[in-house]
Amino acid sequence: MRKIITKKLLSKSKPVGIWSVLAAPTVSEVIGSSSFDWVLFDCEHGPNQPYNLMAQLNAVKANGDTPCFIRTGNNDIVEIKRILDLGVDGIMIPMISSAKEAELVVKFCTYPPQGLRGTAGICRASKYGKRKNYLETAKEEVFIIIQVETIDGIKNLESILRVDGIDAVFIGPSDLAASMGYTGKMDSPEVTDVIDSALSKILKSEKIAGTIALDEDSALSFFDKGFQFVAVAHDAHLISSYLDQTIKVYRN
Repeated sequence: MRKIITKKLLSKSKPVGIWSVLAAPTVSEVIGSSSFDWVLFDCEHGPNQPYNLMAQLNAVKANGDTPCFIRTGNNDIVEIKRILDLGVDGIMIPMISSAKEAELVVKFCTYPPQGLRGTAGICRASKYGKRKNYLETAKEEVFIIIQVETIDGIKNLESILRVDGIDAVFIGPSDLAASMGYTGKMDSPEVTDVIDSALSKILKSEKIAGTIALDEDSALSFFDKGFQFVAVAHDAHLISSYLDQTIKVYRN
Protein backbone atom coordinates (compact mmCIF):
# COMPACT_ATOMS: atom_id res chain seq x y z
CA MET A 1 0.00 0.00 0.00
CA ARG A 2 1.24 3.49 -0.82
CA LYS A 3 0.57 4.76 2.71
CA ILE A 4 2.91 2.13 4.18
CA ILE A 5 5.60 2.95 1.62
CA THR A 6 5.26 6.67 2.31
CA LYS A 7 5.47 6.17 6.07
CA LYS A 8 8.64 4.14 5.65
CA LEU A 9 10.14 6.81 3.40
CA LEU A 10 9.36 9.66 5.77
CA SER A 11 10.61 7.72 8.77
CA LYS A 12 14.07 7.26 7.28
CA SER A 13 17.02 9.57 7.89
CA LYS A 14 16.46 13.12 6.61
CA PRO A 15 14.03 12.69 3.69
CA VAL A 16 14.15 16.08 1.99
CA GLY A 17 11.31 17.52 -0.04
CA ILE A 18 10.55 20.43 -2.31
CA TRP A 19 7.55 22.78 -2.28
CA SER A 20 6.14 23.50 -5.74
CA VAL A 21 3.93 26.53 -6.45
CA LEU A 22 4.71 27.42 -10.07
CA ALA A 23 1.97 25.26 -11.63
CA ALA A 24 4.29 24.38 -14.50
CA PRO A 25 4.60 20.78 -15.76
CA THR A 26 8.06 21.49 -17.17
CA VAL A 27 9.27 22.58 -13.74
CA SER A 28 7.66 19.45 -12.28
CA GLU A 29 9.54 17.33 -14.80
CA VAL A 30 12.82 18.92 -13.74
CA ILE A 31 11.95 18.30 -10.09
CA GLY A 32 11.09 14.69 -10.86
CA SER A 33 14.46 14.16 -12.54
CA SER A 34 16.25 15.29 -9.37
CA SER A 35 16.75 13.25 -6.21
CA PHE A 36 14.24 14.82 -3.84
CA ASP A 37 12.55 12.27 -1.59
CA TRP A 38 9.12 13.86 -1.92
CA VAL A 39 7.32 16.72 -3.67
CA LEU A 40 4.44 18.86 -2.44
CA PHE A 41 2.24 20.83 -4.81
CA ASP A 42 0.72 23.81 -3.04
CA CYS A 43 -2.88 24.93 -3.68
CA GLU A 44 -3.01 27.30 -0.72
CA HIS A 45 -0.46 29.89 -1.84
CA GLY A 46 -0.16 29.79 -5.61
CA PRO A 47 -2.07 29.06 -8.83
CA ASN A 48 -2.17 25.25 -8.54
CA GLN A 49 -5.63 23.79 -9.15
CA PRO A 50 -6.89 20.25 -9.85
CA TYR A 51 -7.08 20.96 -13.60
CA ASN A 52 -3.33 21.66 -13.85
CA LEU A 53 -2.10 19.28 -11.17
CA MET A 54 -2.60 16.11 -13.19
CA ALA A 55 0.04 17.11 -15.74
CA GLN A 56 2.45 17.97 -12.93
CA LEU A 57 1.88 14.64 -11.17
CA ASN A 58 2.46 12.80 -14.45
CA ALA A 59 5.66 14.79 -15.06
CA VAL A 60 7.12 13.83 -11.68
CA LYS A 61 6.02 10.18 -11.86
CA ALA A 62 7.47 9.82 -15.38
CA ASN A 63 10.89 9.99 -13.74
CA GLY A 64 10.22 7.43 -11.00
CA ASP A 65 7.94 6.90 -8.03
CA THR A 66 8.72 9.98 -5.95
CA PRO A 67 5.86 10.45 -3.44
CA CYS A 68 3.68 13.41 -4.41
CA PHE A 69 1.60 15.33 -1.89
CA ILE A 70 -0.87 18.15 -2.48
CA ARG A 71 -1.74 20.86 0.01
CA THR A 72 -5.32 22.06 -0.20
CA GLY A 73 -6.44 25.64 0.18
CA ASN A 74 -8.51 24.77 3.24
CA ASN A 75 -10.41 22.01 5.01
CA ASP A 76 -13.08 21.71 2.33
CA ILE A 77 -14.86 18.47 1.47
CA VAL A 78 -15.18 19.28 -2.25
CA GLU A 79 -11.57 20.36 -2.74
CA ILE A 80 -10.28 17.36 -0.79
CA LYS A 81 -12.42 15.00 -2.89
CA ARG A 82 -11.18 16.45 -6.16
CA ILE A 83 -7.55 16.21 -5.09
CA LEU A 84 -7.84 12.65 -3.80
CA ASP A 85 -9.48 11.62 -7.08
CA LEU A 86 -6.21 12.60 -8.78
CA GLY A 87 -4.51 9.65 -7.07
CA VAL A 88 -1.99 11.55 -4.97
CA ASP A 89 0.20 9.73 -2.46
CA GLY A 90 -0.74 12.13 0.31
CA ILE A 91 -2.79 15.20 1.11
CA MET A 92 -1.98 18.10 3.43
CA ILE A 93 -4.68 20.22 5.03
CA PRO A 94 -3.64 23.64 6.41
CA MET A 95 -4.76 25.58 9.49
CA ILE A 96 -6.02 22.74 11.68
CA SER A 97 -6.56 24.14 15.17
CA SER A 98 -8.80 21.64 16.95
CA ALA A 99 -9.52 17.93 17.26
CA LYS A 100 -12.93 18.52 15.66
CA GLU A 101 -11.28 20.00 12.57
CA ALA A 102 -8.83 17.08 12.43
CA GLU A 103 -11.70 14.61 12.68
CA LEU A 104 -13.38 16.33 9.73
CA VAL A 105 -10.19 15.95 7.68
CA VAL A 106 -10.26 12.19 8.23
CA LYS A 107 -13.97 12.00 7.37
CA PHE A 108 -13.47 14.05 4.21
CA CYS A 109 -10.63 11.70 3.14
CA THR A 110 -12.54 8.48 3.87
CA TYR A 111 -15.35 6.79 1.96
CA PRO A 112 -18.64 5.90 3.70
CA PRO A 113 -19.66 4.40 6.02
CA GLN A 114 -16.66 5.63 8.05
CA GLY A 115 -16.35 8.94 6.22
CA LEU A 116 -17.95 11.43 3.87
CA ARG A 117 -15.78 11.31 0.75
CA GLY A 118 -17.90 11.24 -2.39
CA THR A 119 -17.50 8.12 -4.50
CA ALA A 120 -16.34 8.19 -8.09
CA GLY A 121 -15.66 4.87 -9.72
CA ILE A 122 -13.95 6.41 -12.74
CA CYS A 123 -11.08 8.72 -11.80
CA ARG A 124 -7.30 8.80 -11.98
CA ALA A 125 -6.98 7.33 -8.47
CA SER A 126 -8.85 4.17 -9.54
CA LYS A 127 -7.04 4.02 -12.88
CA TYR A 128 -10.30 5.14 -14.47
CA GLY A 129 -12.29 2.24 -13.09
CA LYS A 130 -9.77 -0.52 -13.75
CA ARG A 131 -9.02 -0.90 -10.03
CA LYS A 132 -12.27 -2.52 -9.00
CA ASN A 133 -11.38 -2.61 -5.30
CA TYR A 134 -10.28 1.02 -5.02
CA LEU A 135 -13.19 2.07 -2.81
CA GLU A 136 -12.15 -0.61 -0.31
CA THR A 137 -8.40 0.05 -0.39
CA ALA A 138 -8.34 3.87 -0.65
CA LYS A 139 -8.27 4.40 3.12
CA GLU A 140 -4.96 2.54 3.33
CA GLU A 141 -3.43 4.42 0.43
CA VAL A 142 -3.85 8.10 1.24
CA PHE A 143 -1.23 9.58 3.59
CA ILE A 144 -3.03 12.28 5.60
CA ILE A 145 -1.03 15.27 6.83
CA ILE A 146 -2.47 18.13 8.84
CA GLN A 147 -0.82 21.47 9.45
CA VAL A 148 -0.79 22.91 12.95
CA GLU A 149 0.23 26.52 12.50
CA THR A 150 -1.67 28.68 14.99
CA ILE A 151 -1.35 29.20 18.71
CA ASP A 152 -4.83 27.70 19.12
CA GLY A 153 -3.64 24.60 17.30
CA ILE A 154 -0.66 24.37 19.64
CA LYS A 155 -2.93 24.70 22.68
CA ASN A 156 -5.12 21.89 21.34
CA LEU A 157 -2.27 19.75 20.03
CA GLU A 158 -2.62 16.89 22.50
CA SER A 159 -6.29 16.36 21.62
CA ILE A 160 -5.50 16.73 17.91
CA LEU A 161 -2.85 14.02 18.18
CA ARG A 162 -5.42 11.60 19.60
CA VAL A 163 -7.45 11.70 16.38
CA ASP A 164 -7.24 8.37 14.55
CA GLY A 165 -6.43 8.48 10.86
CA ILE A 166 -3.98 11.38 10.93
CA ASP A 167 -0.58 10.13 9.76
CA ALA A 168 1.58 13.23 10.13
CA VAL A 169 1.54 16.69 11.68
CA PHE A 170 3.33 19.47 9.84
CA ILE A 171 4.28 22.58 11.81
CA GLY A 172 3.98 25.80 9.78
CA PRO A 173 6.58 28.15 11.32
CA SER A 174 5.55 31.31 9.47
CA ASP A 175 1.84 31.29 10.31
CA LEU A 176 2.58 30.06 13.82
CA ALA A 177 4.92 32.98 14.42
CA ALA A 178 2.31 35.39 13.06
CA SER A 179 -0.40 33.97 15.31
CA MET A 180 1.91 34.54 18.29
CA GLY A 181 2.51 38.17 17.36
CA TYR A 182 5.92 37.57 15.77
CA THR A 183 5.06 38.06 12.10
CA GLY A 184 8.15 37.47 9.97
CA LYS A 185 10.18 36.44 13.02
CA MET A 186 10.13 32.65 12.84
CA ASP A 187 13.54 32.40 14.51
CA SER A 188 12.53 34.28 17.66
CA PRO A 189 13.21 32.29 20.86
CA GLU A 190 9.54 32.36 21.80
CA VAL A 191 8.50 30.73 18.53
CA THR A 192 11.37 28.24 18.66
CA ASP A 193 10.37 27.13 22.15
CA VAL A 194 6.77 26.52 21.04
CA ILE A 195 7.93 24.52 18.00
CA ASP A 196 10.28 22.41 20.13
CA SER A 197 7.51 21.65 22.61
CA ALA A 198 5.10 20.74 19.82
CA LEU A 199 7.68 18.46 18.20
CA SER A 200 8.15 16.56 21.45
CA LYS A 201 4.41 15.91 21.71
CA ILE A 202 4.14 14.81 18.07
CA LEU A 203 6.99 12.33 18.41
CA LYS A 204 5.53 10.89 21.62
CA SER A 205 2.25 10.32 19.78
CA GLU A 206 4.11 8.23 17.18
CA LYS A 207 2.78 10.36 14.37
CA ILE A 208 5.29 11.69 11.85
CA ALA A 209 6.54 15.25 12.33
CA GLY A 210 7.28 17.61 9.45
CA THR A 211 8.05 21.26 8.77
CA ILE A 212 9.58 23.62 6.21
CA ALA A 213 12.89 25.50 6.16
CA LEU A 214 14.30 27.29 3.15
CA ASP A 215 17.90 27.64 4.32
CA GLU A 216 20.39 24.89 5.03
CA ASP A 217 21.13 25.74 8.66
CA SER A 218 17.46 25.80 9.64
CA ALA A 219 16.71 22.57 7.80
CA LEU A 220 19.60 20.70 9.39
CA SER A 221 18.61 22.07 12.79
CA PHE A 222 15.06 20.78 12.35
CA PHE A 223 16.37 17.34 11.40
CA ASP A 224 18.74 17.31 14.37
CA LYS A 225 15.84 18.14 16.69
CA GLY A 226 13.89 15.15 15.42
CA PHE A 227 11.65 16.33 12.58
CA GLN A 228 11.23 13.36 10.25
CA PHE A 229 10.56 15.19 7.00
CA VAL A 230 11.46 18.72 6.04
CA ALA A 231 10.78 20.77 2.93
CA VAL A 232 14.19 22.25 2.16
CA ALA A 233 13.43 23.96 -1.14
CA HIS A 234 10.71 25.97 -2.91
CA ASP A 235 10.67 26.05 -6.70
CA ALA A 236 9.91 29.77 -7.06
CA HIS A 237 12.43 30.66 -4.35
CA LEU A 238 15.14 28.55 -5.99
CA ILE A 239 14.66 30.16 -9.39
CA SER A 240 14.42 33.67 -7.97
CA SER A 241 17.52 33.24 -5.80
CA TYR A 242 19.57 31.75 -8.61
CA LEU A 243 18.55 34.52 -11.01
CA ASP A 244 19.55 37.16 -8.45
CA GLN A 245 22.90 35.46 -7.86
CA THR A 246 23.57 35.14 -11.57
CA ILE A 247 22.81 38.74 -12.45
CA LYS A 248 24.82 39.93 -9.47
CA VAL A 249 27.93 38.22 -10.86
CA TYR A 250 27.72 40.15 -14.11
CA ARG A 251 26.49 43.45 -12.73
CA ASN A 252 29.42 43.58 -10.32
